Amino acid sequence: MALRTLSIRAKLLWLVLVLLIIPWMGYYYVLEMKQFLIQGQKNALLLTANGIATVLNDRAELFNPETGVPEVLGSENDLYAHEPDNLIQLDGKLGDWESIQQFANFYTGDELLMCSDEYDPDSFSLKNIIGHYQQYLYALFEINDDKLVYRDLERRSLDTSDQIRMLVQLPNETLERYLLVASAPGRMSIFLVDEQWKLPLEGDDVTAFTAELAETEWGYQIELRIPRDVIGYRTRVGFFAVDVDSAESREIIATLSTSPQTSAEEPAQILIASPELTKILKGLDQPQSRIWILDNLQRVRAVVGGLSPAIPPESIAQQGNNWVIRFIQNIQGHIDALLKRPSVQFIDVSTEVVHRPDKIFTTILKGVPMAEERLSLDQKAQIIVAGYPIKSGPEILGAVIVEQSSHTILALQYQLLRSLTLVTILVFFFILLTLLIFAWRLTWRIRRLSNTTEQAITREGRVIEGRIPSRIYPADELGDLGRSITSMLKRLVGYTRYLEGMPDTLAHELNNPLNVVSSSLEILETDIPNIDQNKHMQRARNGVNRLRLILTNLTEAANLEEAMRTEIKKSVDLPGLISEFVDGYRSSYPEYKFLLRTGASPLVVDGSPDHLAQMLDKLIDNAMQFSQPGAPIIVSTLKNKNHAEITVINEGPKLPEKISDRLFDPMVSCGKTNAKHSHLGLGLFVVRLIAEYHQGTSWAENRLDNQGVAVTVSIPITFKPMHGRAQATMPSFRAA
Repeated sequence: MALRTLSIRAKLLWLVLVLLIIPWMGYYYVLEMKQFLIQGQKNALLLTANGIATVLNDRAELFNPETGVPEVLGSENDLYAHEPDNLIQLDGKLGDWESIQQFANFYTGDELLMCSDEYDPDSFSLKNIIGHYQQYLYALFEINDDKLVYRDLERRSLDTSDQIRMLVQLPNETLERYLLVASAPGRMSIFLVDEQWKLPLEGDDVTAFTAELAETEWGYQIELRIPRDVIGYRTRVGFFAVDVDSAESREIIATLSTSPQTSAEEPAQILIASPELTKILKGLDQPQSRIWILDNLQRVRAVVGGLSPAIPPESIAQQGNNWVIRFIQNIQGHIDALLKRPSVQFIDVSTEVVHRPDKIFTTILKGVPMAEERLSLDQKAQIIVAGYPIKSGPEILGAVIVEQSSHTILALQYQLLRSLTLVTILVFFFILLTLLIFAWRLTWRIRRLSNTTEQAITREGRVIEGRIPSRIYPADELGDLGRSITSMLKRLVGYTRYLEGMPDTLAHELNNPLNVVSSSLEILETDIPNIDQNKHMQRARNGVNRLRLILTNLTEAANLEEAMRTEIKKSVDLPGLISEFVDGYRSSYPEYKFLLRTGASPLVVDGSPDHLAQMLDKLIDNAMQFSQPGAPIIVSTLKNKNHAEITVINEGPKLPEKISDRLFDPMVSCGKTNAKHSHLGLGLFVVRLIAEYHQGTSWAENRLDNQGVAVTVSIPITFKPMHGRAQATMPSFRAA
């Protein structure tokens, strides 16, 4: 029911809102497509994890706790430990190192030299080999030094001689500094020192490590043995060779590091080489993905790759002064403010971690392959994780975990939603604009048809032929409706003419019988003396008079509009006309008390003096009918802005509330019919017709004291009084 009360524009707007289901379906489709792509990405990662696990299955030697791999493939900072063929003795002889001599690294200055022709054996340089055998790690330092300076035992500071510095970073990131010095060839003293590498933190030497120094013809060599339980899993170590050439000044001349790309506070990690696993991992590295290899204790064995997504190139916004381009760019700005752009930079689990206790890893290590989604540590990115167990027979050695950011899918979803929103806004703006123009055009045509139809028919239901539209209507449904209404109005014009001519026809047809009756009554009065005193004779005479009055009123009202249409207006002095008319009524009806109140200013209107007099006659006659003889009847004129107001006030009953709004309609009367007067309700109707003919209005209202009625007619004036002349104002009479 509420929809029926809406206008056409509102219904079309509802239609546009209903069409919003189309972009909603598009949005739902994009979400479904996102889930489909993510599921596809999960399946792909799961297949990748399965392939890697297949390669590593039944390879228990690769998961030896002593075996390590680089954290990031291609890093040159880590130190590889190689296994020699025999036990290494700390005796100053290099025969034990012969099997791993090919893995030696050479350092000079800040450049790494791999036994090239550019190596200068006379400069301060360092040759380093890291080995492992059983429960020990071994390090060999062959130092080319033109002058060897031993430790002066009289000096408390330890940084005054040639030395080897060892920086150890424990898994909890605590740094320990060990200094290897010698006062003579042979066993070296090892101290745990402060941050300045000067003073020992403990009084005694460190006995966990063992070092041997031997002089050579080019300098000296040092063999170092470290228990592997000291340099454990994920512990980092940095070695530095320090050169002092002056026994007097004891000033440090140069320092060489075995990890030239690592700062003094960031040592490298010693990794026991597993060439086969390293080769496998290098072949598994994939862009925009990260591969974790865990053992069955969920310890990290290897990490390959990274999660940084490829950043798509930003589309260059089209520049220009075209208002369409600026409008689209403005919409895109608002869309970007509403939609959440997927984050490119995010924080996730570091590759430095040594243990991954995640629930999915625990499940995979139970032998259940699976894939799921998780959020990054800062909740900015969505990461897809897929894992597959690595087996050796029934035993689970570990798991392969493949991680990949869903940024590509989210970026695609963002672009689709952005484009969908922009296209939806533009399309709906175009549809809404089109429908509004269509609705405006449609309602304008309907309203124009309604207005012309209402103008062609008066409030009394009379059709005015001159106001019937004669335009050519379009060949559509509204045009058919307009032609039908025009045809209907033309047919009503003929019927209206018939009704307008009915009073004259009735008067013509009834006047002859009335004349016969009237002449017969006159003959009876002549032939029969004193018959005029007979009450029946008087009733017959009154009936004939009433019939004549009815016919007169009917023909007067019917012919009034036709007479006014052909009459030419002239200037009328309204106060003078009213004054003469009231004087005539005083002479004709001395039993009534007529009061005239006018101002000093002349009020001139364009109109018909005869019809204005007829209007005054109806007003005063109406006041006399509802007043008692002797009661005052006040006739006043007042200038109210650009209108002249004529008011007739009488004492008597109030206006009935039921007909107060229909008092000026035809055939409406609030009086009672008697034998001498007939109240057809045409008097005030005639007043209204004459007022409207003069572009005026009329109304009736009760007096302020509720002791009578005031009827007012307002007519536009055409005469402007002379400058300086006083304008009339209406006296206060309504309260009288």
